[in-house]
Amino acid sequence: MLRFAFAASFSKSLKGLHPSEKVAIQRQVDSFMLAMDVRQVPSGFGLKKFGADIWEFRTNLPMRVLFQWDKGTLTFLFVGNHNEVRRFLKHYL
Repeated sequence: MLRFAFAASFSKSLKGLHPSEKVAIQRQVDSFMLAMDVRQVPSGFGLKKFGADIWEFRTNLPMRVLFQWDKGTLTFLFVGNHNEVRRFLKHYL
């Protein structure tokens, strides 16, 4: 069974969003966690690998969620649009 964690950077990236966006993203994160727990992630999440253990999935077309998958623990790192994710990765990696 996977363990899930949320980095401070994930919470910080949610702060600037509209409340309705926060709710929508949290629903998608919850759905993603359930899918990962049973290892059946639908293609609609657009799962993409960025390196050894950094991944992203789409919550909707412009918004993406970055996470790190390391040794049975999935840590959510950041949420943002394409450009924000790229900027975050430049500083994170």
